[in-house]
Amino acid sequence: IQGCAVIIVLEPMASRRDLALELGATHVLDPASTPDLAAAVRAITPVGVDYAFDTTGIPAVLNAVMAGCLGSKGVFGIVGVTPPGTPAPGDMGQIITFGHTVKGIIEGDADPGVFIPQLVEHYKAGRLPFDRMIKTYPLAEIDRAIVEQHQGVCVKAVLIP
Repeated sequence: IQGCAVIIVLEPMASRRDLALELGATHVLDPASTPDLAAAVRAITPVGVDYAFDTTGIPAVLNAVMAGCLGSKGVFGIVGVTPPGTPAPGDMGQIITFGHTVKGIIEGDADPGVFIPQLVEHYKAGRLPFDRMIKTYPLAEIDRAIVEQHQGVCVKAVLIP
């Protein structure tokens, strides 16, 4: 939708990597077979990425992004919830030297009154098939929803009353 030339998805589940490619990712990496994330990203784009986005909250992943995936003046958006007491990722010397920005994101950092209608228009135009990324479950089946999300049956479990 944004016209990005390179979109790299790091995902452990093959089904989700396949879906990412179908939805516009240009490259996918399996973290289980990618021991050096920074080297893998730099092999795709030698100058590093302009933007990185984390949903895992895994400190090792956050630090790997900051240690070599971001390009000069790169922005790292973090939405994943980290363990309590986790320090901010990265080395201050590198952040200053390369002009990196680390940004915590809450509720999409968007105005819902503007953003949701935009998302609906993208969906109607066929540019955002979010229905392929979600699966709804009755609230009473929350345990099943969690298991199936972890199994890769869906990308995002949505509970309904």
